[in-house]
Amino acid sequence: MNGRELKPGDMKDDRVAQLLRKIHASDPLLGMLTRLGKSPLQPEMLLHGLYEDLDEESQAKPVVKKTIEYLIENVSKVNSDEKVVCHCDVNHNNWLLTENNQLYLIDWDGAMIADPAIDLGLLLYSYIPVEEWEDWLDKYGLALTDGLKQRMKWYVFAQALSSIQWHKNQNRIPEMEKWIEFLQAIE
Repeated sequence: MNGRELKPGDMKDDRVAQLLRKIHASDPLLGMLTRLGKSPLQPEMLLHGLYEDLDEESQAKPVVKKTIEYLIENVSKVNSDEKVVCHCDVNHNNWLLTENNQLYLIDWDGAMIADPAIDLGLLLYSYIPVEEWEDWLDKYGLALTDGLKQRMKWYVFAQALSSIQWHKNQNRIPEMEKWIEFLQAIE
């Protein structure tokens, strides 16, 4: 399919919010992942996985240590009954705008059934200024509540820790450092 990846500034486009909402609201997608044997991701499962993945050197970094403490202290506060199909990697490189102006979310390898805050948090924290979150979420069809803010922050922290370790394991140290800086910026 001919087209281009979205640029970071394109993530503010109304169509991004609308397509993500359509994906999150899709019962056929949810049914498909369920039939494939996927079960909903729970915050406790994610936290347990982080413990297994983070090596001692990563855990010793002050920002990582502080982030882990936050995740542990708040894990019981982020449960949500809403479980939808989440892409789990909504960075701008995974959005394709075709030549005929159709928008697609591509690269579904990491898709799972989870709290939509997983996708929303990383997208908002990465691309949308905080003062515009309410407007962006309105286009998505959701109100910005304290509970949603807390869930998004928790999942963003968890995803950042996972990304730090993944890039370290791949010896992609500059990318790892960017994730560390990202964590420091949202503390």
